[in-house]
Amino acid sequence: MISKLSTESKKFLQRNNLPYKRYFIKNKSIKHRLTIITGQRGIGKTTTIAQYMKENSDKKSLYVSMDNFLIGELSMYEIAELFEQVGGELLCFDEIHKYSNWSQELKSIYDNFPKLQIIASGSSTLEINKGSHDLSRRAHVLKMHGMSLREYLELTLDTEFSILTIKDILENHEKIAFNISEQFEKLNQRILPIFKRYLKVGYYPYSLDINDDDIFIDILKQNIDISISYDLLSVYPSLDGNSMKKLNLLLKIIMQSVPFVPVIERLKSSLEIGDGRTIKEYFIKLEDAGIIKLLMSSSSKGLQQLEKPEKIYLDNTNLLNIANSNIGTERETFFLNATAQIHNVTYPKKGDFLIDNNFLFEVGGRNKGFNQIKDIHNSFIACDDLEIGYGNKIPLWLFGFLY
Repeated sequence: MISKLSTESKKFLQRNNLPYKRYFIKNKSIKHRLTIITGQRGIGKTTTIAQYMKENSDKKSLYVSMDNFLIGELSMYEIAELFEQVGGELLCFDEIHKYSNWSQELKSIYDNFPKLQIIASGSSTLEINKGSHDLSRRAHVLKMHGMSLREYLELTLDTEFSILTIKDILENHEKIAFNISEQFEKLNQRILPIFKRYLKVGYYPYSLDINDDDIFIDILKQNIDISISYDLLSVYPSLDGNSMKKLNLLLKIIMQSVPFVPVIERLKSSLEIGDGRTIKEYFIKLEDAGIIKLLMSSSSKGLQQLEKPEKIYLDNTNLLNIANSNIGTERETFFLNATAQIHNVTYPKKGDFLIDNNFLFEVGGRNKGFNQIKDIHNSFIACDDLEIGYGNKIPLWLFGFLY
């Protein structure tokens, strides 16, 4: 059986022979003996595993997708045992959320095979985090995101750009933007047209293999359907057909008006749900699937206390292709997606976003003024259609360099 899985593993590496290395690989994020990678469908978890295996080609490795029919009745533990017996060193499990007892078996593998390094990945952040509680002293859980603007530029222009911190941007954005613009001039390119393209199709790595935007949008729709009807159902088997219909209807309502400001009583009526807590749980599930992003009040304690989000955005700007939105929504969605991967972002009493309870931002076009946030300490404007900023007006695209 191991020989068959080994053959499939070699084919997997050949299929995923991509030269560009995502930030997980460049930053050497995978360094623990047991690493669990979470993240939504289509953002590159499987490719990252393949790249790590190739970077460590000196180790005897095996890739196993938990939905592979070759596994048959074998458990994860039995696969690890057989692999260890033939001198295995690096064992990679993909799609672990499709295997019911993955948490306990990973714990047993870690404890009983100390020479094995294990990488596991799955789509459901909530379920994996819940399952990894038993592994808290053993596993390093990493959440992976789609491509940043910086990564998209590196891939499409075949060049390198440095990762920035929020401190870099706030204190030195004029100099940094000028230097990056010079890099673009040497390539006979300009940042703003490519930024617009990224907003439309650049977040998901698979878009680079698709030349037709309509096909990309169709695949995007299919992945959302699969995320709800398959991934969420495998994670939350208690969801019945009626619940799935309500989840889909809730998403449709949100997409009709993003950013969506939820009024729980209206949603209870529209969805024919008697308990507002159920709706808030649906919000969490849709965010877990990587479809929406909940923006909580800066004074909120979070949905753990089942508080209502102030606004609901789609997770990234590519998803706006299948929603009713405008340029303002696109700008805000990009800013939230780019910053929330690294920082705590909340909804303030004034302005659009508050980062780490310290830096206040308005997001708008190049002519956006400070009227709404004037005289507020640490307040800034993230401006679209601006190549190089000045003072506290910062180019919106620059926040795409945070990872």
